[in-house]
Amino acid sequence: MSESEEPHVVVTSERLQSVIEALSYASVDEFDSCLALLERSGEIRDEFSELETAFSIFVRELGEAKSELNRTLAKQEAINRELEAKLETIEVQQAAIRELSTPIIEVWASVLCLPVVGIVDSQRSAEMTETLLETIVSKQARMAIVDITGIDVMDTKTADHFIKMARAVRLLGAECIISGINPGIAQTLTHIGVDLTGIRTLRSLRDALQLHLRETEQLVVHQHSQLARKLTTEA
Repeated sequence: MSESEEPHVVVTSERLQSVIEALSYASVDEFDSCLALLERSGEIRDEFSELETAFSIFVRELGEAKSELNRTLAKQEAINRELEAKLETIEVQQAAIRELSTPIIEVWASVLCLPVVGIVDSQRSAEMTETLLETIVSKQARMAIVDITGIDVMDTKTADHFIKMARAVRLLGAECIISGINPGIAQTLTHIGVDLTGIRTLRSLRDALQLHLRETEQLVVHQHSQLARKLTTEA
């Protein structure tokens, strides 16, 4: 060999094929198979084996990094599943709270009562109205009593919620009575000029039930009277 000629390494085709096969394993994350081929191919010690060793180190580190990434992703998925389970639990609890905060009681035949306690905002008002209207339809109720005994303070917005609720009930062909108005709320409604035209209000739930019984009794008496007059006319 002349001094101008550079040394070169002869690599067999089988050895190159082994490295290529190792690369194909690495491309699909089969790092153990890749390393096994490289270790077997690297049994020959020459300049090319240094490249094989460097490639083996790279593959080993890549495999460890990929394993760590998979472990991190698995932990994150577990955290996400736990978070979803907690969110589902919260949604169930919120639904239970909404149901408890909007109890519809059938206090008499075809008479429903919605006792309201606490603060009434736009969302709660919409939920109460929806639940009340659905119950009126399902129970075929003729009267709905919205009892606000549990409310101590009422402003214009709150009063507007109940007025809209009462009008929605009337659109279904049922009567709506707002009961439980205390002196403080009565003064407030008068002071802020709330229009309660067409909406029946009573002092207590008891008064509302007594009114319903009186009107029902009067209706029965009137029907009996009409029937008696009809029978007399036919006779």
